[in-house]
Amino acid sequence: MAGILIHSAVEQGELRAEFWELVTVARQLAPSVGGGLRVALAGSQLGDALEQARRAGAAEVRVLEHAQLADPWPEGHFEALAALCGRLDPEVVLVPRTPLGAEVAARLAIRRGASLVHDVTHVQKGADGITATRPVFGGAVSATVQARRGPWVIVPRPHAFAAAAPADGEASPVVREAFAPATPPRTFCGARTRQGSSGAKDIEKARVLVSGGAGLGGPEPFRLLGEVAELLGGAVAASRVAVDAGWVPTSLQVGLTGRSVAPDLYLAVGISGATHHLAGCSSAQVIAVVNSDPAAPFFRLANYGVVGDWKEVIPAFRDALKEKLATSRVA
Repeated sequence: MAGILIHSAVEQGELRAEFWELVTVARQLAPSVGGGLRVALAGSQLGDALEQARRAGAAEVRVLEHAQLADPWPEGHFEALAALCGRLDPEVVLVPRTPLGAEVAARLAIRRGASLVHDVTHVQKGADGITATRPVFGGAVSATVQARRGPWVIVPRPHAFAAAAPADGEASPVVREAFAPATPPRTFCGARTRQGSSGAKDIEKARVLVSGGAGLGGPEPFRLLGEVAELLGGAVAASRVAVDAGWVPTSLQVGLTGRSVAPDLYLAVGISGATHHLAGCSSAQVIAVVNSDPAAPFFRLANYGVVGDWKEVIPAFRDALKEKLATSRVA
């Protein structure tokens, strides 16, 4: 038993950003694990994703290609990965923390009798096994956990590790693996629909997020946040309270039960800063908060804060941005 295997995350034929974060973790663990690095790529029509994966610096890329693997189908992806692990017997398997990845990781750990270490923000391997740090109690504190017995299935927390740069040199060789789904499969994927408007920006990819919460009082103020976000070249996000109230779609929710984001700027308007929300945005490079309550927990995390009524602060900020941008164009 040796080596590290990355189970790559593919979406619409392209690698998700989490893949390069897994590469960072693999490179950190490689000196203590030994046995080399391999990538498992599962999906359908993997041309672009395969070429990207070949730049990870792995000894090889194992391709499991089948039309049914194009869907986020837990049964199929798990069986494909489990069969591959049976042949390669890796010591460490790295799986992205996506809805599909979380389910596949849990199933794989049970099948292999492996130790599952989930949602880690720091990880290392020593003589006593794997030691990792992960957030607990809604992200309020961090806990250090130890998994002494291998093999290990590790699920890093999104944005907790910097994305690795593609490796220099020749691309990794490709080994194509056979995959035949169970006949008939016990589960299948139905039709999928994407939430939100077709023109909405993905909050996980946006470099600037303008996020609104309960303090806005309703859905209308999100139009104002949208204006600010557009001026900044960013996207609108929201807290769980705003989503639960039906003001915005769930695709915009940031937090422990929503999405984890790591933009260059996170501007929080009317959000108090509950721990489950902070867990989703604490990786932002800069956090700015506008809230009328000077005791709001968000101010403890913020780089910049304005204590005031958003109805006065945000329109003034928008107008100042417009003026600044207009001046820049003239210059």
